[in-house]
Amino acid sequence: MRRSEVVRVPVEDLVCLPQVRETTGFGEADLAGLAESIKESGGIHLPLLVRREGGKLVVLDGERRLRAARLAGLTAVPVVVSDEAMSDSQVLHRQLVLDAQRVGLGPMERARALGRLIEEAGWSAEQSARKLGLSAATVSRSLALLKLPEAIQAKVSAGTLPADSAYLLARVEDPQAQAALAAQAGEGMLSRDALSRKLRRVRRAENAAQAGIARATVALGQGRTVTVTGKDITLDSLVDLLEPLLARARKARSQGLSLHTFIRTLKDQASSSGD
Repeated sequence: MRRSEVVRVPVEDLVCLPQVRETTGFGEADLAGLAESIKESGGIHLPLLVRREGGKLVVLDGERRLRAARLAGLTAVPVVVSDEAMSDSQVLHRQLVLDAQRVGLGPMERARALGRLIEEAGWSAEQSARKLGLSAATVSRSLALLKLPEAIQAKVSAGTLPADSAYLLARVEDPQAQAALAAQAGEGMLSRDALSRKLRRVRRAENAAQAGIARATVALGQGRTVTVTGKDITLDSLVDLLEPLLARARKARSQGLSLHTFIRTLKDQASSSGD
């Protein structure tokens, strides 16, 4: 049998082994809709790709169509048989290439498949990106999802947590903070951009804490704030800083100085004292 030849095979002769796409990716409603479409169009017109494995015909590409065909009551489907001997990693590679071309995988499915491919084929992330025609950033983000706890991965698989937000959460090391942010993002309380801004603030605070520097921001109302940074800031030290500053500001006002001139004067004096 030539590799490119399309033949009709009884559906009971086809076997589906664990593949890239998870069983949960075949929604009942989607399969029912595809089955109805198959009935109306008179069958399956895009052949399934299968390979011989002993006496079995194993589906490489087309499991969703096969499931829908069975649901539609078809007894046979068109297939193209590949007689090429392939290892498990080569089969996985083939499935990934096919799905990458039609963007048919969910975020976690893609992530797990890439992880398996890297492990089984011994490819690096860069090699995987090149061989699959994906960007290095796409592969990096996908692999980052695998670092998330199973509970958060489940949210991504279910579609209740956007993959872009989950990728940002993979950078959060504190499990409790990570879970809290995932809950907010999953409930729509935190957009990706808002999450990104929040994480930047958290990282700045962490960096400041590591450097022994604290930040105190006081809201004054009408959208105005005063921010003070320094080491070991307390309420007492904040008062000690603001009281002389207020006195100097009043003196500058009596001298007719502008705010810009006052701030520049303070900066110059601070630089001089530092010398």
